[in-house]
Amino acid sequence: MGTAWPPPELADVFAQQEVWNAWYAGTPEALTDAYLNAPNDRPAVRRKGFLARLGRWFWGQPTPLGERPSKLHVPLAGAIAATSANLLFGAPLNLTVKDEATQERLDQLADDTTYAVLREAAEISAALGGVYLRVVWDQSIQDKPWLVAASPDIAVPEWKWGRLSAVTFWNVIREDANTVVRQLERHEPGWIRHSVWVGSATELGVQMALTDFPETAGLADLVIDGDGIPTGTPKLTAQYIPNLKPNKLWRHLPAAANLGRSDFSGVEALMDALDEAYSDWMRDLRTGKARLLVGAEVLENLGKGEGAFFNIDRELFAPLNLAPSEDKGSVIEQVQFNIRTEEHRALCADLAERIILGAGYSLQTFGVTSEGSGNTTATEIAARERQSLTTRSNKTSYWRPALAHLFGVLLEIDRAVFRSSVVPQLPDVEFPDVVTPDPGETARQLNDLNTAGAISTYEKVRRLNPDWRDEQVLEEVARIKAERAPERADPPANASEAV
Repeated sequence: MGTAWPPPELADVFAQQEVWNAWYAGTPEALTDAYLNAPNDRPAVRRKGFLARLGRWFWGQPTPLGERPSKLHVPLAGAIAATSANLLFGAPLNLTVKDEATQERLDQLADDTTYAVLREAAEISAALGGVYLRVVWDQSIQDKPWLVAASPDIAVPEWKWGRLSAVTFWNVIREDANTVVRQLERHEPGWIRHSVWVGSATELGVQMALTDFPETAGLADLVIDGDGIPTGTPKLTAQYIPNLKPNKLWRHLPAAANLGRSDFSGVEALMDALDEAYSDWMRDLRTGKARLLVGAEVLENLGKGEGAFFNIDRELFAPLNLAPSEDKGSVIEQVQFNIRTEEHRALCADLAERIILGAGYSLQTFGVTSEGSGNTTATEIAARERQSLTTRSNKTSYWRPALAHLFGVLLEIDRAVFRSSVVPQLPDVEFPDVVTPDPGETARQLNDLNTAGAISTYEKVRRLNPDWRDEQVLEEVARIKAERAPERADPPANASEAV
């Protein structure tokens, strides 16, 4: 019997991540596939009935026979993931090293493309519970290494004492009814190993030569010892960043105990209920449209076998000559059901607020504000955003050491592969403040402190420019002192000298 793939010990993890991914993708097709069309032969189903329970949810209910699909999705999950990314990487990081030349090269490595990758990774992490970042390089593309984000549902991690020791990523390069061709990329200290396997949907199969497939043939000239590419650094060239921990679902599962939890964890039922409520609201709109019940007497006959019709745009109708004994009720009646707008609006708003709070964010972050708030200070904004800022702070505690490791590896590979002359160093990583202080309030505070003689020029510049490096602050302080120098010249000894 061949090697099962993906590994069975991670079956529950991948099944749950598939559900989270459906909410993140935010399409009715993805949610229908995850809840209604989920296969029932997965290990997770046999052990716990996880996927079988999904059929009882709104998205797990089939469309009644004869009706068109009418389920709507409110993309709140995608908004939560995007908000998480913006809170983390809405502004550049403060990356600093002691060596000036190394700092200059580090700034070049941390370019706009790098921050785009970090925002992408942060979205994936919020949605799927974590994300991998790996260092890659290709001298035919650019003259420096860079970072690439990888979803956790295409990776098999290995752990030592709670730390990532190795990880294998896989990519399906070909697939048909009976055969699946996978490329495996294993990151371990000092090496990146590549291999290609021909198997099935459930088994890894047989290892083939890299030259057997055009997608991997280019790697054959780079590997040594059969499958390995030396990285030039003893450090691991990939890192796993959990979204938040602990994961309440997998903390007792050895293979997944170190993985993080999604922002959607625990609010899936509320998101399902929100979609049901919104879909029901739209159903009210459809069934509440005004309709006319028209008697046969006012229909215009089109001829034998051609049917009849009623001209709704006609303005004048001749009265009908009915016998006194006949019913003189209206032959044109309007039917219109009530549209429960306020009830649905209140329900949807309540569900949305519970989802946002359950995901760990403040309502203010999503634009839910109290009326008549007027002008607010930075302190008041921070108070309203406290839950979001706390969640962000918790997440940065996982991102900071991983990014320090990865940027250090970028510098090491830059020197080993691209012959950079800089001295690789582990940088300090600082996340900027999210809430920007009000300039007027900041100016008043600094003026009060300056009047009291309780603040230095350095500290004033630092507070006004919190994202500046120490070198930039010191340069600005030097300029300020130089401009003030003439003002501080010795005053004249007497009035005659002044004249």
